[in-house]
Amino acid sequence: MKSRVALLISACLAALFAALLAALFLAPPAAAVPLEEPLTLTQALQRAVAGNVDLRRERVTIQIFDANLLAARGAFDFVFNANLDFRRATQPPLSAEDIASGYTNTLGLDFGLSRALETGGQVRFNITTDTVNTNSRFQCGTNLAGQPLACTFYNSTAGLTFNHPLLRGFGSEIAQANIRRQVIQKDMALLNRQMRAANIIRDVVTGYWELAYATQDLAIRTSAVDLAREQLRITKAQIDVGRLAPVDAAAVERAIGERLQEVAVSEQSKYFRTLDLRRLMGIPVDPAHPPFVATDAPTASPRQVNVASEVDRALESNPQLKALKMGLALTSIDLQTVAQTLKPRLDFVGTVGARGRKSDIAEAIAQTFGLDEMTWSAGLNLQMPVENRTARGQMRAVQLDAERVRLDAGDFEITLRDTVIRLSSQIATASKRVDLAKQTVGFAQQNLEAERARFSVGRATNNDVLLRQQELKNAEIQVARATVDLLRYEADLSAMTAEVLERYGVALKGL
Repeated sequence: MKSRVALLISACLAALFAALLAALFLAPPAAAVPLEEPLTLTQALQRAVAGNVDLRRERVTIQIFDANLLAARGAFDFVFNANLDFRRATQPPLSAEDIASGYTNTLGLDFGLSRALETGGQVRFNITTDTVNTNSRFQCGTNLAGQPLACTFYNSTAGLTFNHPLLRGFGSEIAQANIRRQVIQKDMALLNRQMRAANIIRDVVTGYWELAYATQDLAIRTSAVDLAREQLRITKAQIDVGRLAPVDAAAVERAIGERLQEVAVSEQSKYFRTLDLRRLMGIPVDPAHPPFVATDAPTASPRQVNVASEVDRALESNPQLKALKMGLALTSIDLQTVAQTLKPRLDFVGTVGARGRKSDIAEAIAQTFGLDEMTWSAGLNLQMPVENRTARGQMRAVQLDAERVRLDAGDFEITLRDTVIRLSSQIATASKRVDLAKQTVGFAQQNLEAERARFSVGRATNNDVLLRQQELKNAEIQVARATVDLLRYEADLSAMTAEVLERYGVALKGL
């Protein structure tokens, strides 16, 4: 019985083993997932221009201002009006001889064309045709028996109405103030888009160089681990021949552990730089996506900055400062418009037209357009608030708003000067750091070679060699950090004047 159970168990295990072999050797291989995705600076910029949410939002904002401008110009569109109505009126008789009594049915058609004028007035042309059916004795008379007769006749009128302000609201500057306001607001939006685009391109450039720095930092710290492992190999070789004690390997093992921790932190920093770039590109984060690796190495030449020239260029070209100053033009329009409300309203109203009245509609219309019965009128309408507190309050509010805009522009100009001066100083300092760090790398390399030579003859310890290795790697990291800082500060400075767009070939028409 036991042998049968053993045979059954053996058969099951053999079947399971065969299934595992089939799964391993017969199943199709899984698609390999790349560990890293190479990325150039040009590719990063192209993806950001195409997908950045802020840039897409700015495109929508410009389209909104285009629509608002179109709507403002629509205030001077021709407007067609048409009305069709039926009316019935009855007049009870006061006596049997009341000639005004009876009923009147009127079918009216009124249509016209009107348009607001760019100078502040309005003109309207309209034609009205009424079909009147009535049994009024006054309108139609009576038959031989004295009973009222029913009759139908047609009224036709054509007229031109013109009204125009003479004081408040007079002039094209006031009538077209909304169009001018919308034009300025669109120009401000274009400047704000330029500034936003410059800042985003700056952020992408900075993010890419930070990725490049993280890539170099990881490579340097990985090479530090390799150096320590090489030192461990040399130490073990000397332990094997009896020149060193086994305890001498402990210092190297400790250094390897510490440097592996630094590698882990560097890998995390590099991954975070990938997340930063993906956010700027408008790409949703997916854990399955491999991290970026920068293929463009950061290189920068130290340079001197003419601070006064950079400040002047920023004050002249900064889009945000231009937009703030353009806000002064906007408040000037508001001041001009509100000042009109302080004036009395005096409008001229004039009409000229002709009228036709026949029992035949064609004859009535012909009589109208034949100008047989001309009518006209002219008059003035005056309106003058006594205290006018509303207008005076609005005027004061706009004046204070203009003062606030001036303060905002002045404050931003101070901030802009300060930022440019600071960036210029940072560029000069970073340039010196690049030169000095490169020299430090050479000295550190020489010190490491000398320490290795002393170690080989027993005049130095592992700690001495490891210290020189760490000094060399720190110097290499300082070169990478100083180079990336210099590139960052240059991108920041060029963003102050929006020159960063031209430098990296980004055209606003494509945004």
